[in-house]
Amino acid sequence: MKPLRPRRLRILHILLVILIAVSVFPVWFFGTQMIALNRERLETQERLLQTTISQSLAQQISLYVANMQQQVKELFDAVRPVALATPDAQFATSAQLQATLENLMADRTGIIYVTVLNREARGRGVQTSLAGNVSVATDAFVRRALEAAFLAAEQRQLYESNPITLLGTRSSQPVIVRAQPLFQGRTFRGMMAAVATLQPIVDQLNGTGRLGLEAYVVDDAGRIVASNNPNQNVAGVDMTHVPIVQEFLAWHGRARLTETSNFDLVRNKRLVPMLGTYSPTYGGRWGVIVQTKQSDAFAAVNAMRKTTVELAVILILISLVVAFYSAKSITRPLDKLTESARAIARRDFSVRADVRNRTEIGELAEGFNSMAGDLQQYIADLQTASEQNRQLFIDSIEMIAAAVDAKDPYTKGHSGRVAQYSVIIARELGLEESEVEKVRIAATLHDVGKIGVDDRVLKKPGVLTNEEFELMKRHTVMGFEIVRQVKQLAEMLPGIRWHHEALNGEGYPDGIKGDEIPLMVRIIAVADTFDAITTDRPYQAGRDFPSALAILRKHAGTKYDPIAVDALCAAYEKGALRKHEVRRSSFISVQEAKT
Repeated sequence: MKPLRPRRLRILHILLVILIAVSVFPVWFFGTQMIALNRERLETQERLLQTTISQSLAQQISLYVANMQQQVKELFDAVRPVALATPDAQFATSAQLQATLENLMADRTGIIYVTVLNREARGRGVQTSLAGNVSVATDAFVRRALEAAFLAAEQRQLYESNPITLLGTRSSQPVIVRAQPLFQGRTFRGMMAAVATLQPIVDQLNGTGRLGLEAYVVDDAGRIVASNNPNQNVAGVDMTHVPIVQEFLAWHGRARLTETSNFDLVRNKRLVPMLGTYSPTYGGRWGVIVQTKQSDAFAAVNAMRKTTVELAVILILISLVVAFYSAKSITRPLDKLTESARAIARRDFSVRADVRNRTEIGELAEGFNSMAGDLQQYIADLQTASEQNRQLFIDSIEMIAAAVDAKDPYTKGHSGRVAQYSVIIARELGLEESEVEKVRIAATLHDVGKIGVDDRVLKKPGVLTNEEFELMKRHTVMGFEIVRQVKQLAEMLPGIRWHHEALNGEGYPDGIKGDEIPLMVRIIAVADTFDAITTDRPYQAGRDFPSALAILRKHAGTKYDPIAVDALCAAYEKGALRKHEVRRSSFISVQEAKT
């Protein structure tokens, strides 16, 4: 395993890094210090702003609620004498009671509906124009609150509902229901109830929206009373998941101080850093929450950071341009030398470094080009010698094969033909050319062992006896022993020893079978058999090519590899065996003419 080489550093990159560091670091240091200082100041100012706004809202809300309660009390005090003087049966029809309610509601700015009910929950109600286009008396949530108020009145209890959102066709507003029982002595006569609007609180909260702040009021259970967020402007929305609300609720309705803190909110599955403040109001029962994103609160810091980044980018671009043109004059000739060296590493010795420089780099380029020319000539000489040696090697192999074939007059040219057929099969199978060359050499030498077989057996014109066949079978082992002494032919040994083995294990000399037989051997076995079938022998006449292929197909899968057989058949269909078939036909015609 080759050791890993460290990654090469380019001079151009080193120069660029140095120049960028020198130009950018001071700006970065100054910018970070200024950002940190201003961030601290702005955070203090934002905390003070939120504290001031939340306390102001809390005071305004407290004043409004107190005024609204006073209006309700004065209304009830004025209605009580008239209601007690009205018989129970006339509560729903009394013109005096109706007129009294209408007169009293004329100057009530915080009350949008009032009703007086007898002990049977029957009575009169008056609605002001502040209710808009909504019928307060028929609103399902208001009716439910009035029913709860009536039950409380029967128990001699005052009643105040949670905030309710009164929904209209054009707009909505939060309201609250207050009620008290109507007693004459100890006798329960009914109930007085008023629906007071909290819309002025919403208006006050909306005023903070112009400052980019979210403002809302929650009750002691963490539910929305009013909000300047249209998505949350529905009374009763649970806000207990907000950390600043949780801090308010931790006082259990006894909060007296204003507190500001940082916290995170999950919005659209992302954490958003927030800055928020709560102030207690309504005797600590409600909390005014003012909050904003830290990114909005510190917008000035972000603007400074943006300016710093833009300045740094400009300096980096200037540094890059200066560094690039400065370093290119040095690195350009070095790059050419490097590219030439890489070309030589890829064995392309024709490349020269075109460097025109009067410095030491120019002298280095001249020496490099001279060296490259010498290497090119040397490699050319080596390639010529290598090709000559290779051709000598191939010629020697073919000479040996010809000598072996010459011993047997019936197999003249057999080794050459087997080599040609094997190459055709190997290429049809898509083997790489280096593997094809190994198959060619192994096929050429596959019968080299016959050089050690007795001539009386080798040249016998008739069918061999069992004893003679056993002697003949030894040529595979003898060929193996002869060739294995040549190290360069080690990869070809399987084709020499096993070319008579069969897939079913009934071949020789070792009886191997199936996947134990290498692909090279299977190819040579098919090619050897094909030539044997198509060549005249003392004991049989040579068959034509289609008949020989049919015989091979018949034994494919038992003796011969079906893939190699199919490859030979495919090659025949494509015409790859045409010249061999024509040559055989010409040879047969000559033989018949002689006969």
